[in-house]
Amino acid sequence: MALIIDIFDLALKGKSVDGEVAVRDLPELRAFLASDAGSVRFWVEGCGERRGRPAARLRIEGEMEMPCARCNKPVPVEIDSEAVFLLTKTEAEANAMPVSEDEEDEDVVVGSRRFNVDAWVQEEAILSLPASAVHEEACDEDMWTDEPEEAAAALEKPNPFAALAGLKFGK
Repeated sequence: MALIIDIFDLALKGKSVDGEVAVRDLPELRAFLASDAGSVRFWVEGCGERRGRPAARLRIEGEMEMPCARCNKPVPVEIDSEAVFLLTKTEAEANAMPVSEDEEDEDVVVGSRRFNVDAWVQEEAILSLPASAVHEEACDEDMWTDEPEEAAAALEKPNPFAALAGLKFGK
């Protein structure tokens, strides 16, 4: 069951909440992963006001498995992210917020009195994933074929274009 809070109340009163969400309960995140193993731990802390807006800090961390970009087998990846979010009441308000180079660590999120923390955690977890994951050690040698014998046989076949070299005119 998703954690629903009044994010404005939490932000302005400096309250905090923490928890853990299983990857299997985050379907959009799960679409990027090799399995539903793992979880995302989160900590949300109210920061009062920043730039005249309610603000909250979200920290997430977790370990999960992405498909290897080379062999497509599961690779453990860690996420660890923390950011301060300025809260708005509407998407139009969020879009109208000026971008300030001084406040690079602040993001904007549309809040509500019935704010779904799990959805927020899921979105930030997706953004924290690496673009691709690969095994630190070499992947299986036979990853491009089903059988090692097929790979060896393919290497032993003569190159069909080698005979063309002898057909060049004027040589």
